[in-house]
Amino acid sequence: MADVAGGPVFVVGPMGSGTTLMRLVLDSHDNLAISPETGLGRLLLSHEYVPFWKFGAEWYGRLGLTRDELDAELRAFYDGVYGGFAARHGATRWGDKTPFHTWHMHRLARVFPDAVFVGTVRHPGAVATSLHDRFGFTWAAGVRHWVRSATEMVWRGSRLGDRFLLCRYEDVVTDPEPVLRELFDWLGEPWLPQVLAFHEVHQARGTAAEVEGRTRSDEPLDPARITRWTDSVDGRLSGLLRRDTALLAGMLGYDLDEPVPCRPLSGTLTRRTADGTMLAEMMSRTRGIDWSKRPRPTLENRPMRAKDLKLLRAKAATGAGAGGAVRRVSAPPWVRRLARRMPAPVRRRGREVLRAIRHR
Repeated sequence: MADVAGGPVFVVGPMGSGTTLMRLVLDSHDNLAISPETGLGRLLLSHEYVPFWKFGAEWYGRLGLTRDELDAELRAFYDGVYGGFAARHGATRWGDKTPFHTWHMHRLARVFPDAVFVGTVRHPGAVATSLHDRFGFTWAAGVRHWVRSATEMVWRGSRLGDRFLLCRYEDVVTDPEPVLRELFDWLGEPWLPQVLAFHEVHQARGTAAEVEGRTRSDEPLDPARITRWTDSVDGRLSGLLRRDTALLAGMLGYDLDEPVPCRPLSGTLTRRTADGTMLAEMMSRTRGIDWSKRPRPTLENRPMRAKDLKLLRAKAATGAGAGGAVRRVSAPPWVRRLARRMPAPVRRRGREVLRAIRHR
């Protein structure tokens, strides 16, 4: 059990790794109210550093406040906001699911000393395919997202000790009860069988059938989801996975040639999850990963300085986004609805044609 059981619960992980599924499971427990993405980490960052101002880090010092005193004020305010959300849902404990909070775990842990973090991870091939099919990521961008987010999550989680618990999507889907029993025991919450039928709980509550990321709240766990992505693997994706993810994926128990993990996450058959202390031990045994050279947070997840405003203005003038890519115009809603009804191969071919036209 975490030493700080009873505090906020933050669900983090790469997009496409099952963070929404985890939110739905946790939120089906009577004591927990886990909100969809609110971006609280970026809100806290903006309190620490006023965006696009050279004196952005000095504002609270000019009021005579220390960092600890500012954190106490923020904690009281946001505990009130999110605590009210939990109370309106009949729960006693609040939480949030925001994937990009992987970049803000240290900040959230500092402002909320009693917070705990549930991390989710999934086969990098499955994540890349999910991002490609749902959001139009290129294969390279999807793999890069998994590497960046998973690396940061593992590193930050290892520093949090038993305040962090990592679960693999595949384990939750194929054999949920042992994994979820470990998870709720770690949270210090009583076991309720209803969490295994979370979809029925959400149906009874009137939760929208389709929630963030087009995840279905009214569908039960489906082990078939684990292997669906393998039909999308071609030579290019396979090469990217081997070049960029092999070491980290192997540390987390994945074989790049198999959709199902090749060994228990914790290294023992008696445990299905891994806390931060276990991750630190796994990291120390893994050769070839230089943890001191972790990817830098993207612009939106780090203090936005005055020089960043100039960069954004320059890119806006040339039609480029923050990542240097040409801005994309979203298709009308009716087009997206029609595309979702098409077979996956047709959707993929359509995206390839559109990309070819866009880059002529």
